[in-house]
Amino acid sequence: MGPVTESSRGPLTRCWCLLVLLLPFTAFGETCQKVKLNVPHKINSGSLIGKVNLKQCLNSDNLIVRSNNPDFVVLDDGSVYARKSISMSTIKRSFVILLMDIETQAEKKVHVKLVTKTKTGKSRHAREAILKRTKRKWRPLPFSILENSNGPFPYMVQQIRSDTEENYTIFYSITGSGVNQEPFNLFFIKETTGEIFVTKSVDREEHSFYKLNGYAKTADGYSPELALDILIKIEDDNDNAPVFTEQAFCVEVFENTKAGVIIGRVNATDRDEQYSLHTRLRYTIISQFPRSPVMFAMHPANGIITTTTATLDRELLDIYILLIEVRDMDGQPFGLSSTGTVSITVVDINDFAPTFTALSYQTEVKENESGMVILQIPVVDKDKVNTSNWRAVYTITQGNERGFFNITTDPITNNGLLWVVKGINYEEFQRIQIIVGVTNEASLILPSGVKASGMSTVPVTVIVRDVDEGPEFQPLIKIIRVKENLTIGTDIGEYLAIDPETKSSTGIRYTKLIDTFSVVNIAESTGRITTLRILDYETKEVLHHQYNVTVLATDQSGKSGTGTIMIVMEDFNDNMPFISKSTLNVCQVGRTYSEITADDHDAVPNSAPFKFSLDTSSNPTISNQWRVVQQDGKSMHLEQVSELPIGMYDVPISVVDQQGHGKTHFLRVNKCNCPDGLNCADGTFARGAWNTSLGGWAILVMVLSALLLALLLCFLLACLCGAAAKPSGIDQFDQTQQNLIVTNSEAPGADVMDQNFLMRVTNPNVSGQAPSGSGTLGQGGRSGSQIGEGQKTIQSMRGGHQMLESMRGGHQTLESMRGGHQTLESMRGGHQLPDSSRYTYSEWQSFMNSQLGDKLYVCGQDEEHQHGEDYVLPYNYEGKGSLAGSVGCCSEFRGEEEKLDFLNQLEPKFRTLAEVCAKK
Repeated sequence: MGPVTESSRGPLTRCWCLLVLLLPFTAFGETCQKVKLNVPHKINSGSLIGKVNLKQCLNSDNLIVRSNNPDFVVLDDGSVYARKSISMSTIKRSFVILLMDIETQAEKKVHVKLVTKTKTGKSRHAREAILKRTKRKWRPLPFSILENSNGPFPYMVQQIRSDTEENYTIFYSITGSGVNQEPFNLFFIKETTGEIFVTKSVDREEHSFYKLNGYAKTADGYSPELALDILIKIEDDNDNAPVFTEQAFCVEVFENTKAGVIIGRVNATDRDEQYSLHTRLRYTIISQFPRSPVMFAMHPANGIITTTTATLDRELLDIYILLIEVRDMDGQPFGLSSTGTVSITVVDINDFAPTFTALSYQTEVKENESGMVILQIPVVDKDKVNTSNWRAVYTITQGNERGFFNITTDPITNNGLLWVVKGINYEEFQRIQIIVGVTNEASLILPSGVKASGMSTVPVTVIVRDVDEGPEFQPLIKIIRVKENLTIGTDIGEYLAIDPETKSSTGIRYTKLIDTFSVVNIAESTGRITTLRILDYETKEVLHHQYNVTVLATDQSGKSGTGTIMIVMEDFNDNMPFISKSTLNVCQVGRTYSEITADDHDAVPNSAPFKFSLDTSSNPTISNQWRVVQQDGKSMHLEQVSELPIGMYDVPISVVDQQGHGKTHFLRVNKCNCPDGLNCADGTFARGAWNTSLGGWAILVMVLSALLLALLLCFLLACLCGAAAKPSGIDQFDQTQQNLIVTNSEAPGADVMDQNFLMRVTNPNVSGQAPSGSGTLGQGGRSGSQIGEGQKTIQSMRGGHQMLESMRGGHQTLESMRGGHQTLESMRGGHQLPDSSRYTYSEWQSFMNSQLGDKLYVCGQDEEHQHGEDYVLPYNYEGKGSLAGSVGCCSEFRGEEEKLDFLNQLEPKFRTLAEVCAKK
């Protein structure tokens, strides 16, 4: 519906005015009150000019309110609005409000008088002061013009004048929007009089105001006045009808919704001036389809739609169409309006339970048949199709304890499909009755709003038809337990089938259908089962120690049936516990025990837990050297009773299972040096190749021989002056400064021949007793090692990876390298103390571990606490005598430890040594 133009509203307005003037005023009752309303000299269109309390005059809810002046609109609440812009100088200043009660036909009048505010008189002195402050009318009041004016154009809307006309000939001009800006040439001014004219009709919805600038200048361009701001406001005319925000509103409501529930809202907009009567909208429902019964109502002020009844039923009607209207001017008949539609969809709820079409059902099935539908059961449901309120869920509530049947839902027809899923034996069941129930996927909603299951049930009878069938094994799977290691041909049982009709096994023949491993044979006529091979419980060819054999039974008519024999083997204690690892390690320092694990191929109770013990039958003293500590059912620890020398040992260990079945195992135990505390170093077996099970006298002879050879070598070395190399590699001084310094010399001077200065290192804590075979000639495949084994010179300590030159940061003395008990003695008069054959790897590692930690802390940290250029590398123990120096990054780090000032404070013994070494 298009907007109503001024021309189209003219006849309507004239008719309304004529109707009001022709009302029989004499018919109304007497005047009940008189009201004065204060109004401005000029009233804008659609503005509120006051409010009259109509309840005091006529208190009624069914009141008709009218005004005898068409320029004013009176609402039911007594609000008085102006229909158009009014100047109080051109209209009558009073009008009458006519009231009528529809029910009682009572009539009243309310006289309304419009009073304008008059200017209060001022004293002569005040007027003179005003005249002295300003003498010109250069600043006019803001003014307005009505949009959509019919002219004639141009017409004057305002005049500006300057009091400087008394002194100058003034010419007026204007600029701004509507003059030299968009829209152009809407206003102009007479330059001699200052009269401002408008040239055409204006639209408030395009421009709500215009801002102009007025100028007063003389002919030569002089401006005696500042620029004048002129604001022209456009008064609104009700020329725009309200429009709905949507062409069609869509609303959903659940069926059976209670009355008075809000289900939606409509909204409209109006381009006219906000907060005026032109945009005061009212909503109404013009019609409903179908027309009756009326189901919905609409709030006139906010457009909220509510239900008027609780009888909405989707099964009767699922959609309603409302024709609605929105009207401005607070819904008055002369207001502009638009129409729209509201589509209300009634949403389904599960208010109907599914019901069966019959009171009972019957069907048939042949015996032993399965995997087929034997009955379709239809149901009726009035709810919406293909929704959870309509889709049926079937269950068998009774009679299916044996699991013969299953029931599903046909997704298209919603019928129940009754399946037979397991064959039925006619000889056992000839008729089966079950109860079938049906519900919906969604819960049933009762009229009270409470949820319920809504299940319906129906009885179904299934008749089983007899069929001639083949033999049947009883049971279908027969379990036969067999001891392992039985001889071939042993009878282990029988497996018979019977004819279901005759209940007899007569005339039935048996054959093997599947026997993958050929373990048994079955007699054709008797069904007796015998073994075809010796069965072993420990075999890996089958899982769970069982064989499955399928047997075929055939009767005289040729019908057949199958059964399964499950042969389960039982264990016999035919295996002893065994220890898979026969060579073990025990560390001198570190892990001083060895863990032994046993296993048994037999099953419980012929296997673990095992019992471990030390077999002392052949050597009773073995318990003085070793002991067995039980850990769990399959492992033990072999530990030393007393400290034993490095070497190889034979230890007899007895292992038996739960039944006492077992034997003695002889284990080779290697006691050795372990660099990592867990594993033997390389070459340990070579050094300890002699068996420690030799007799005590033999061991004693070997030890004495080694000691005698060591003393002989020491005596020969003492006689050779200058034959020993000058000691080197002893790193820096201690607090007493009695250490040798690094001289970097390859050998002693030729003139150092004094035997008093040939030195060796002794360890008083070492008894000198080595295990048999240690320290003998030719050990490790080296010739001439007797000197190194018997004397331990200082230079020999440079062997392996000690590299004393690279360990300056620790201030280690020679004594600290031997645990604090090493001494330097001159070998005078041939009196030599016995010495150990060589430094052990554990002593070397103890020294290296402490030194490497300090050394790495110094050379492994840079300014940003990052690792050094190289890392610690693991090396195997090389023994003594290595001439290689350190090649690490840390070897060059010496700091301030290169100072040799301590040479000035040598004690007498070392001073004499220095003097001798300095001889030429």
